[in-house]
Parts: sequence; C-alpha cells; structure tokens
Amino acid sequence: MRLLWIQHSGKVELKAEHIIDHLGDSSRMLADITASMVYENPQLLRSLVEVALTGNDPHAHRAARVVSICSQNFPELLRPFSRLIISGLEVIQSFSVIRNLLKIYAEVPVKITGKEKATLINLCFGYLADEKAPVAVKMFSMQILNNMSDEYPEIGRELYHIIEDQYSAAKPGFKSRARKILKKD
Repeated sequence: MRLLWIQHSGKVELKAEHIIDHLGDSSRMLADITASMVYENPQLLRSLVEVALTGNDPHAHRAARVVSICSQNFPELLRPFSRLIISGLEVIQSFSVIRNLLKIYAEVPVKITGKEKATLINLCFGYLADEKAPVAVKMFSMQILNNMSDEYPEIGRELYHIIEDQYSAAKPGFKSRARKILKKD
C-alpha cells in the first residue's frame, strides 16, 4: 500500500490530487481509513467522486466504495455532489461503480431535486430491464424505486409489474429484496 501524505498545520493528511495512488487496494480497512480522512478533510470527497465517475478502472470502484461509506455516516457531505453523481450514472459502464453509487440513494436519505429524481428513476428502470445488470444493481434499483413510490405512487405500480415479470427467473438476492418490497403494501 503506497500512501502519499503531507504535513499541513500540524496534521498529516492525504493530498487530494494523490487520491488514486492512495486507493492502492480494495481492502475494507483502506476504504474505512480513506473515509475517516474525508470526515476530517471534506474537500477530499470531491476528488473521490471525480475518480469514481471516471468509470472502469479499479480505482473508480474503490473511490465509489469510499463515497458510499462516507454517505452512510455523513449524508450531508454528499448533497453538493448529487447532481454530478446522478449525471455520471448515465454514462458509467462499470456495474461495480454503479452498484456503489446506487447503494447511496437506496440506503441514505439524500435530498435530491425533482430533475435528479426523474433521472434516477429512469436509470433504475433501465437497470431493472438490463439482462446484463448484476443482482446487486437490480436490488438497489428496486429499493430506490420503492423509496420513491411513496412520493410517486405510479412508480410503485410499475415496479410491482417488473418484479412479477422477473421473479420466477430471478436470482435469490433479487427475490429476497422483491419479497420485502411486495410486503410493504
């Protein structure tokens, strides 16, 4: 693990432009350490989001994971980056990055605008329709749509139809999340 640290005002921290070098492995310990650094130095979150949105390399996945961890503990840090993240989801091809970014909106009460909601809704329906999308991406998509169905009931009806159509051929993770969502009503 190669870390690039600087001394600043008596405090040791990672320089934002070296965040890629810092994400040298995919261990949970390194992700947690990096998240802790973001709590102490929130401007690092911008660098992590930018790296995550680059797409396919392992650093993008690792950065997206740290962004997800940060959002779990401090959702207010994510608000300034929601528009950027949601628009980035429209072009990212890596399902591992998509999974980590969708997890944020499935599990964290991040406030987003109506336009961001519309984009996220369309993306989630698209992931559910994509036969190549992994189970975790579909599960988080279902959860996001289910969460939004309180505000937009028509989403819930469409989600139920999709769940019914895919349920019999679905993998166990999909079925488990689907049962929880169907029990809601």
